Formats: sequence, structure tokens, C-alpha cells
Amino acid sequence: MLVFDFDGVLHDSRARAWRCYQDARQELELQKLPDLADPDDLPVVYQGVLSASLTRWIDFESAERFWKRHAELTALAAADEPHGVIGEMVGPLAELAAGPGYAVVTGSHHTTVHGLLARDLPAEAMPRVLLSRDEPGSKTDKLRLLRTRHGAGAYVGDTGSDVLHAHAAGLTAIAVAYGYASREDLYAAAPDRILSTPGDLAAYCQARTT
Repeated sequence: MLVFDFDGVLHDSRARAWRCYQDARQELELQKLPDLADPDDLPVVYQGVLSASLTRWIDFESAERFWKRHAELTALAAADEPHGVIGEMVGPLAELAAGPGYAVVTGSHHTTVHGLLARDLPAEAMPRVLLSRDEPGSKTDKLRLLRTRHGAGAYVGDTGSDVLHAHAAGLTAIAVAYGYASREDLYAAAPDRILSTPGDLAAYCQARTT
């Protein structure tokens, strides 16, 4: 089984994430956090473990509160997203679903991710398992569960944090360079492989089903 992160990997939510970052920063009056000019600035804050990355500007408890509110705001704004799954990934996900199966482990809310996946995928192409922030346990815990119960072998993420969780769970860490983090952050986390584009990820997935 192949496991995916959602935002930044299967779904391009960078514009929404940026808007909600700015909104949460303003709402919580955390002006010490950097004022990001546009979505291309997201790598400034998406470095390593997210809450720890914000301790360059604010304390850890405030960072945890910030990301919780950010998740709430991004869930509320999801209805305005023009697309669900990145176009190049629709076919490969259907092929995986019909073969070895795939799972999604995400820091977003379950209903948000399920709704966006269902925009482009029929029921038979949906993930076999979807674990979100609404289920207990860390991302490492959830990945380890998928490894032991379903034979998951690799996790595809877009941040250094995703890479660290994958390795901690005993999985191969595949990083995509088109998501939230910079290549420098990905390289620092030492993934087993970096894929540059959604087309590269699609080809990687298709190779696993043939």
C-alpha cells in the first residue's frame, strides 16, 4: 500500500493555505509571525516540524494554537476551491485503488479531505483508509498503524516534517517538490526520493501498479 499526504501532494491548496495563514495571524494577533506576501512564501514557515518551526518567532503553545486555528479556517474555506485532486493524479489513484490500494494520512480535517477527493474520484477510486487530524495519534502513529495492519511501504509528503514522520514509522519517504516546503527543507530531512512534478508522482504510482 502507498500512503499519501493530501495538501500539497494530491491537492493544490497553497493559495488557500496562504490566505488562511494571513487570516489566522491577524485574528490571533500574532504579528511576530512573518507577513507572507503570497503563496510562494509558504516555505518560510513550512520547515521541519511545523509548530517547532514557528518558535523562531513565537512560543510553542502559541504555535500549536495557531496551527489549530489555521486548520479550522482552511476547512471552512475548502468549499471555494476550484479543484479537488490534481489532474495528473486522478488516473493513477484509480489504478492504485483497483490494485494494491492506497491510503491518505493528513493534518487536515476528515470531512474536508473526503469532500475534495470525492469531487474527482468515484467511490471505487477513493482511498482504502483516510486518517486525518480528527483521529487520535500523531502522524507517525498513523503511518506505523498502516505499515503493520496494511503493509504500507512508503509515504508521499511535501514537507520535511512528512519525511521525518515516514522514517520514524519505518516507511520509505517520498517527497514532492511542488508542495509547501522548499527543496532545501526537503533535502535537509533526507527523503529517499524527491519527485519534481505531479507528472513525476503519477509515473511513480503507475510503476507500482504494473
